[in-house]
Amino acid sequence: MTNAFRSFSPYIGCMETDTAKARENAQRAREAAEKFFPGEKWVKVEDGIYLSPRRPIGKKSNYPDELRDAQILRDGGSTVYLAPEVRSDKKKKFDAIVDGLQMEFKNMRGISVRTLKSHFLDSRKQAPHVFINLEDSPLSKHKIIRFLISARNSPEYDEKNRFPEGGSIILKIKGHRNLIYQEVNDIKS
Repeated sequence: MTNAFRSFSPYIGCMETDTAKARENAQRAREAAEKFFPGEKWVKVEDGIYLSPRRPIGKKSNYPDELRDAQILRDGGSTVYLAPEVRSDKKKKFDAIVDGLQMEFKNMRGISVRTLKSHFLDSRKQAPHVFINLEDSPLSKHKIIRFLISARNSPEYDEKNRFPEGGSIILKIKGHRNLIYQEVNDIKS
């Protein structure tokens, strides 16, 4: 089992390469948005972030958290399309298209590792890729990674997982400048 999660700093790298990569990400995101939601009239929220007009943004929505998640990923060079809510289509129950990938966003503020495990397992029903924002949680990087590995290797994972081909986990951890990336299948024992 490989359990070394990889760090990535959106602030380090060759500007020319970063610009080319950002253009590729934008193109992949736009193509995927058109494929999954043909005819959708996307609204530009900020550079690199687009919103479906069919996505709730009111007081009772998760929009403020999801916009923050999109901003973090965008600052790392990604292009994000915040997907519409399509209640009638279980295959379109993900939060966003990020660089062409279906992604679920999860936010955690507390210290409960059960909540972290639940967030991760629930994400496996919604999208192959998950961004977990823990910038407001006091959990340590070590504890977060240990519990994600435990969740990946738990019996509940096999019950909830709809994506046997794998996917990825991206973490934003309090006190860490870099995003942390890991392939889901690489943490299977």
